[in-house]
Amino acid sequence: MKIEIRVLRQKRGEDKAYWQSFMYESDKEEVTVAQALNELNSQETLTDIKGNQVEPIKWECNCLQKKCGACAMLLDDFPVLACDAPIDPDKNYIELRPLQKFPTVEDLMVDRSEMFDNLKRMNVWLDKKKQVNEADQKQVLVASQCLQCGCCLEICTEYKPGTQFYGAAALAAISRVSEIEEDNIDPKLMKDYEEHFYNGCDYYYACEHVCPVNLPIGELIVHRNKELKKYE
Repeated sequence: MKIEIRVLRQKRGEDKAYWQSFMYESDKEEVTVAQALNELNSQETLTDIKGNQVEPIKWECNCLQKKCGACAMLLDDFPVLACDAPIDPDKNYIELRPLQKFPTVEDLMVDRSEMFDNLKRMNVWLDKKKQVNEADQKQVLVASQCLQCGCCLEICTEYKPGTQFYGAAALAAISRVSEIEEDNIDPKLMKDYEEHFYNGCDYYYACEHVCPVNLPIGELIVHRNKELKKYE
């Protein structure tokens, strides 16, 4: 495999972004974006396609096993996890950009604080230990698989930073708590669901299409809407 990797870079503390290209070669039949970035950065001296010595590409990763969501980025304008995104060997080049719905920290790294702050505002956690009913265990497990990577917010046409619509990331968090407390759901949780998801979702399900763990967003929505009707 020999392919040009174009990276939209941005220095820390600066607003101006710029494209920089790298030639990547590998004898492997299948290579992920994460593997390619690691191999480029592991070179003793990283040079761009013009032969200029440059700084290592900044990007965020942790587990590299599709378990944490840290390596979310755009591959040819599509939100992916770098560790789970294979490079198409038939392409001449690929383009990597940071997620656009979050402030860029540096190169492919973004600040997802707003997403986490939104979850804090809704208090989507348990105050004490709870016993999950056997019938609800599957739904709790499903909702708990959300990586909070931000891919769903990136693809969503309704989500915009600073608005009252918190997107599918909030839906998953609310679903996890409400399934555990199904018989005694805090009315505030349902009010938050109505205000920060129900009233804003366009039901295109693009979020379900890009979710790295294939969360059944539609199924979660059905359960939450059913509960919401009880509190109207």
